Amino acid sequence: MKKALTALLVLSLLFGGYLGVAHVSGGAFSMLGLALGGDRGALRRIALAFLEDVQFKDFVSAANYHAPDLIDSVDIPFLLQRLFAVKPEALDIMDYDIVFAELDSSNLHARVKVRIKVKLLLDETIREREFILYFDRDSAGDPWYMKLEDSLRQLAPDSTKQN
Repeated sequence: MKKALTALLVLSLLFGGYLGVAHVSGGAFSMLGLALGGDRGALRRIALAFLEDVQFKDFVSAANYHAPDLIDSVDIPFLLQRLFAVKPEALDIMDYDIVFAELDSSNLHARVKVRIKVKLLLDETIREREFILYFDRDSAGDPWYMKLEDSLRQLAPDSTKQN
């Protein structure tokens, strides 16, 4: 009886320690389906849900991660085509991974670095890309909204400035 109680206590401490580390890491470790990790964990979960929607070509759901006034204007297939130089129908997203999630000092702006592995169905080549998804919110209690167009935009020089 004493050995079983000791074993149960040790397992409880190990499990509690693991969940503590998962929370402090911002969700970098598997959280066993629990909503741990604070804002960084929430951003990881949002980014993973977005990538799953993109993987299964559910662009309407993927647009819902943007601010309500932008949902109808976000053209996710176009942005993906610009990123991979091939139409989204010819992409097979094989794997994706969150590299990191970080917040600025105000906790109102964030970025999540994503590594994605795709197979181009036209020529059967496999490519890996890394990109950063940008998020923001108005106050600490507000939901996070993605700014995908800012994340995947191509830089154009400012015509009013000398380069």
